[in-house]
Amino acid sequence: MIVTFQTRVRDYAELERAHGDAALSAYVGLYGRMERKLFAEVSAGKTAASLKSGYLRRYGIPARMFNGVRLSLEGRIASVGEQQKLHLDSLDWHIARAQRQICGTAEHGGRQQVHQKRRRLATLPSRLAALEDDIEQGRVRLCFGSRKLWHKQHNLEANGYASHQEWLADWRDARSGEFFVLGSRDETAGCQLCVATEADDGSLTLRLPDSLAGQHGEYLLIENVWFAYGHQQVLAALQSSDEYRRHRHQQGGRAARASQLGQAISYRFKRDRKGWRVFATTPMIDVPVVTDQTCGAIGVDLNADHLAACETDVSGNYVNTFSVPLATCGKSQHQAEAIIGDAVFRVVANARETGKPIVMEKLDFRQKRAVLEGESRQYSRMLFSFSYGKIKAYLLSRGYRQGVELHQVNPAFSSVIGRVRFSERYGLSVHQAAALVLARRLLGCSERIPRRQVAPVGNGVCVAFTVPARKRVKRVWTYWGAILGQLIPALAAQRRLVRQQGRANPVPALTEAHVTAGMGTSSSFPGESPPAEPP
Repeated sequence: MIVTFQTRVRDYAELERAHGDAALSAYVGLYGRMERKLFAEVSAGKTAASLKSGYLRRYGIPARMFNGVRLSLEGRIASVGEQQKLHLDSLDWHIARAQRQICGTAEHGGRQQVHQKRRRLATLPSRLAALEDDIEQGRVRLCFGSRKLWHKQHNLEANGYASHQEWLADWRDARSGEFFVLGSRDETAGCQLCVATEADDGSLTLRLPDSLAGQHGEYLLIENVWFAYGHQQVLAALQSSDEYRRHRHQQGGRAARASQLGQAISYRFKRDRKGWRVFATTPMIDVPVVTDQTCGAIGVDLNADHLAACETDVSGNYVNTFSVPLATCGKSQHQAEAIIGDAVFRVVANARETGKPIVMEKLDFRQKRAVLEGESRQYSRMLFSFSYGKIKAYLLSRGYRQGVELHQVNPAFSSVIGRVRFSERYGLSVHQAAALVLARRLLGCSERIPRRQVAPVGNGVCVAFTVPARKRVKRVWTYWGAILGQLIPALAAQRRLVRQQGRANPVPALTEAHVTAGMGTSSSFPGESPPAEPP
């Protein structure tokens, strides 16, 4: 696992703060110019390998610095490629939504509204075609400094600028605000261009390129470098690099490369309003695993307001369950991170205590994010604040440090299976029952449909369902999809009935008329391919 720790640049050796910051600003200015030039030439069809020697002569830089520029640029390009996929899903949904809105508006009149929606619909396919062409051609559009800041120059007063020169200064700072120093495990202290020391009040020695050495010196020494979180991990990486160097000196380079010694440390310097920050990235030292799948598993169902966890034994039988609050809606970024960290701490601590691995659902929120506009405001806010990626990252990080394994399984039909098979049997909520299904799925337990074909829909109400004729060639999820098609209208009718009666009044039993009204014209069986499970 790769981890990153950060600290601030506080002091320079034999230099005032302003002179040290000026040296870093000159370094990042040169770095930014190279990165933008390299992107332009790579976009024109050239390869970075063919441009390397020319860049070394033109900018007066070492080869290691060019490699850092190249890797950083490749990361930016890969990030834009992933964002193109998200934008593609969003455009597909917006086109389908606009077509539905035009049909609905035309039925109820509103000629002006129909006209505006048709104008909107006319622009979306062209944007979709352009995006598809970019993806097909492998074309990436990057704006160094952000498009938002670029457009601010067209309305300076509204954006708080007194003159164009003031905006231009911010634009240049934004375009050259950070630089990356690539490390390698066979180099001194894990990095050739930025060497760290193991002293308690550590230091970083940054080698400046030859083009800047005449004005700022050959090296820039940063003193009092202390990582508030992860300092011991960085020291362990430096010690491993020293052991690698000694082993190479004694046994030779081939034996040293074959060993597990040595850790690369890469650094990223980033400028903000308070000064400069340093990010150190290195592989985490292996931690012995304390969990064992033969003892059972702990399934975790992720929800917008809590984590539902369920513990099983090795046979998949229910043992225990608990819920952890996770209400991040309406919280700031730091508050949400603190809440997620506390929730993950409780789950990982329980897994370490019981010696059982954690099982979570493998989700893709690209399509859910795209349809936020079609949902209610409350649901949209909850889903937007629900950071699946951050929860997953926290579980991976803390689980790795604590020696707790984390597995991901397909969550298909986990809610309906948990509702039908385990919710009523063990007195669990639907989310806790879904967590039980996830744990059993990792253990390879059966998911067959029970003989008692009744499912609870809430408030003590149960509905019966039918199962289509079973065939050996079909997967069991096909039949769970058919059952889900019958439960969706029943659940909708039950929720509608609760709203009509009010939460304070007792809810009467769900009748056949209510279920029929909820079903509408939908089919009981959705067909051969199972539908997507609702959130």
